[in-house]
Amino acid sequence: MNKVVISAKTLDEAITKGCAELGVSMADVDFNILDAGGMFKKMQVEISLKADAVTPSPLKTEVEPEPAPENQSSAPVAAHTLPADHATPAVEEFEIGGKTQPAKAAKTPRPVTEFDANCPKFTKTLAFAQEFFRLMGDNLTVTTAHDDQEFTILVDGDDVSRLIGKNGKTLAAINTIVASIGINTHCGEPRRVVVDIANYREKRRESLIALAKRKAEYVKTSGHAVKLEPMPARERVIVHLALQDVEGIITQSEGVEPHRFLVIKPGAR
Repeated sequence: MNKVVISAKTLDEAITKGCAELGVSMADVDFNILDAGGMFKKMQVEISLKADAVTPSPLKTEVEPEPAPENQSSAPVAAHTLPADHATPAVEEFEIGGKTQPAKAAKTPRPVTEFDANCPKFTKTLAFAQEFFRLMGDNLTVTTAHDDQEFTILVDGDDVSRLIGKNGKTLAAINTIVASIGINTHCGEPRRVVVDIANYREKRRESLIALAKRKAEYVKTSGHAVKLEPMPARERVIVHLALQDVEGIITQSEGVEPHRFLVIKPGAR
């Protein structure tokens, strides 16, 4: 088995579970985010072995021979080796809430079908969003866009910075409220509902990538680790991906939600 698909709340958890299932260390794997997930949906990550990874060899269990009864021949009895296909399958376990629980099998993402603008998930959510932003102020325009991953409600207008808030915290709260309408409207449509105001998400993404590269250069030249400010899982994934191919540094999430943060430190992958 050279790769697995893991369902988890965070990228760190997915990589940890993938390494445990493959029986290798984090330095021996690559990862590919199939679905970044959302507030109420786990992310899907494909964990695969690197080409030069050394996989652990199957363990052989030698059975100690029992001593022969006194009335039987004392000829030596050969030790037995259990065939690999008869080995007891290992059940990966993880500490959750202080109790050890078996890891759940990864769920297969639902196939994305042709976009249906009349899907209740989108029509009801859009109607709610239009009324919501009408009450939030004048001169706000609400439009939509979509791709294979997301149905996006785009908002723009005068003085929209108050709807974004510091580091997008107000936008994140609005997104939770609006997206919950779509999530609670079941129609089998796998696309996430996302709210974006004044193209903030793309601007924030570019800002995070630039910040990550500046901090990575500092870590490489100074040899000192850098702790970034707390950020949501979606933004931590952006930083992880921006630095995954940078030699000489590693990224690691620490802390507890909602104050979980990223650390960029020297090290080999």
